[in-house]
Amino acid sequence: MDYPIILAVEDFVPVIFGSIGFALLGRTAPTATAQRAGLAGAILIGAGGVAKCLWKLGYAAGVGDWTLLEQSLFPLMAAGATLLSWSLAVTVRRGRRTHFWPFASTFALCVAGSLLSGSLNPLFVAATLGVTAISVLGAVVAGRYRQWWAVSLYVLGLVLVMGLVPLRSSDEHHTLAFQWLEQSINTAAQGCLLVAAWLTLRATRPALVGASS
Repeated sequence: MDYPIILAVEDFVPVIFGSIGFALLGRTAPTATAQRAGLAGAILIGAGGVAKCLWKLGYAAGVGDWTLLEQSLFPLMAAGATLLSWSLAVTVRRGRRTHFWPFASTFALCVAGSLLSGSLNPLFVAATLGVTAISVLGAVVAGRYRQWWAVSLYVLGLVLVMGLVPLRSSDEHHTLAFQWLEQSINTAAQGCLLVAAWLTLRATRPALVGASS
């Protein structure tokens, strides 16, 4: 299948939506350290997505097949999800100490597994579970502040992402129509995350202001 440039350009849209959403979620943390970790996590996840988009764009434009950019997606996403999920865990456990070492150890084990197996599958699992955990933790935070619209959007986003699994295993996965369908669903899912994250931050802001004053 010839991968059109317009499809490669559109792939930047969900990356932008998701990156902004993740950055907003990082700001819900009650401490400066956790907020910085959340922001760093959002940047790493976004960098992984941009790298994959640049690979697609280069491939579509016939410039080259930059495999290294494609393969950087899951390592960067897993690292970013580790930082952001810890940041959100701090938010959920407000007032109680939340150790970072279990998150870091899990990521380190996945890195070791990928190196020993010569495969990115362990980091793919870490990235997938990490991003899923981010939405779940975000929903928990939103629910605590009775922001039910946000909770619904987190759930809808997860449902849309999970709906991509059977599409990717379809025999028609490599057709242009399916590629557009997959990217449209992913864009909608990341759009849900962005709006949910904004609603969550808006709901938590009075508590954050009170904690800092």
